[in-house]
Amino acid sequence: MDFSVKYDEGKIDNMIWEYDQPDLTPEEKRLPLAKYFEKYPLLKLPPMQRQLLDAGPIDPADAITAENWLDSLQINGYWKANFGYCMMPDGSGYYVEYSVTAPNSPVKGEMNAWFVNWINFKSKGMAEGQGNLRYKLWCHPDHWDHAYVNGKDKKDGVWSFGTLNMGKTGAKNGSAEIAYEINLRDYGLSQEREDELKAAGCSFRASYEEVEGGGHLALSFNRPCIYGGTEHFKREWIGYTAKDGKIVRVPGTPCSEEYLKDVLIHNIVEHTHTQRFLPELYAEYHDKEMDAD
Repeated sequence: MDFSVKYDEGKIDNMIWEYDQPDLTPEEKRLPLAKYFEKYPLLKLPPMQRQLLDAGPIDPADAITAENWLDSLQINGYWKANFGYCMMPDGSGYYVEYSVTAPNSPVKGEMNAWFVNWINFKSKGMAEGQGNLRYKLWCHPDHWDHAYVNGKDKKDGVWSFGTLNMGKTGAKNGSAEIAYEINLRDYGLSQEREDELKAAGCSFRASYEEVEGGGHLALSFNRPCIYGGTEHFKREWIGYTAKDGKIVRVPGTPCSEEYLKDVLIHNIVEHTHTQRFLPELYAEYHDKEMDAD
């Protein structure tokens, strides 16, 4: 009996493949950090997310509006659309990203907290005018530079420069944005509700981003997954910002279905990549001086 696999070449695709990453400069290649670019190649989209994105945008009626963004903070249950993107009737954009960290994942909360701080500083061996190699490691085709606005912490915002289209235009040809963290207590979240969420093992982070031509509003929410591990939901409203306790529309903020799809692809790729390189990176660098090469 013949048990060999037979398939239609037109229907089979190799879903595990790598992005062509930009070349490191001679100065970057001399840094110890360079080995991570070769050891952990940047993989393209996993098949399930790729299929969902290829199916096109979700129905705007299934999106959570910016004005109701706190509806995202639910301890139980699922929304009708938990992954996808769409343009909204008012010309703004929306996407929701969903992922699960497995119970046995080697990436722990303290690793992520350390990493998102570490990428705001450059090592002493990085050459001027070549961006931030630490930030590039996260998503080399799109990332160029990253820093705290005040040079020491996130209190005055976090500045970044790059793109969100997996190298279509090149990170160095991108644009800048500044992200400011928001206290949701100032935007309608009661102390009672916050205590309830935290008691259930949930966490959240909200921010608004100043971008060229407009503003973005973002809300990330993590909770224990009923199937095991931790669920992550990230929603972003393109064309909105937050000011003085109110959600404010920013007309004219650039957005399109193509842009939203590109952002989701970028986010998924970098989050998947983090699971691969961060445990080894953390073990090597977390107890070194902040400017260590």
